[in-house]
Amino acid sequence: MGFIIVGIVYVYAQGLVGFIILALQHSESGGVNGSAKTILDLLTAKAVATKNPIRYSVFISEFIFMLVPTIWIIRRWHTKDFLRYIRFRRVPGIEILLAIAASLFFFPASSAISDFFLRELNFPDFLMRINSELFTSYTPGEFFLVIVVVCVTPAICEETLFRGYFQRTLERTIGAKSLLIAGILFGLYHMRPLNLVSLSILGIMIGFFFYRSKSILPGMAAHFTNNFIAVLSVYRLPDGKPRIPFLSSGLSLPLVLLAIMASGLIILLYYNATRRNFTDAGEDASDVSTSLS
Repeated sequence: MGFIIVGIVYVYAQGLVGFIILALQHSESGGVNGSAKTILDLLTAKAVATKNPIRYSVFISEFIFMLVPTIWIIRRWHTKDFLRYIRFRRVPGIEILLAIAASLFFFPASSAISDFFLRELNFPDFLMRINSELFTSYTPGEFFLVIVVVCVTPAICEETLFRGYFQRTLERTIGAKSLLIAGILFGLYHMRPLNLVSLSILGIMIGFFFYRSKSILPGMAAHFTNNFIAVLSVYRLPDGKPRIPFLSSGLSLPLVLLAIMASGLIILLYYNATRRNFTDAGEDASDVSTSLS
């Protein structure tokens, strides 16, 4: 119930915040200039003109209308010890490193899955370019802004909601199945049909890290890493050329398969590294570790 409440509040509030910021920008700038000669030019110009307002609205909304309500619900309905409930606690550094490595190797597979749906559905390239404008940066300053909005903010706010609250609460009644439900809803939440499969798999993988480690930190690290690679792949020079070409060009199928195998191997290593959190009978070990101060 709390998860649904936060979701509704966030969606409507983000829309309102975005509308207000866009209205303020329009009143100051007078809107998009009339130099656009085609519909494509007009759409591209609008995407460029509105990307910063959308970024600001995402940043504000995730902290104020996602993180804050989640904290309030946990403290109101569950426990005053919010950090302990979301499992904000130290883990061995190897678990953080393995989560980061798994996310790094999963990214090529994620991109390949999305590209497959793009090809099968004949999705227009220009629409993808317009859609990616929100994540694209051309200067170091803009790159830093995008990292804060697209990498840091979701790693904190979305992980607190999906893993720290929702999966944690489900886990108390259905155990490991909670990571599947939370992962699929994580994919649906982003409302990007072409990325639904890859985002759901990513959500399940992050949920696995959370479930096995009994800590939210590895999942936060993995979430940040995935988004950072995505942002880095569309970090461009002022003339529009990619700063890191091999990230933008994609990998061949054999390399994608190797990356999937590497990610799977790392996940097995992670499983082995977190055995201490479970008894011989497979039950959860006592979850009473001290939260970070």
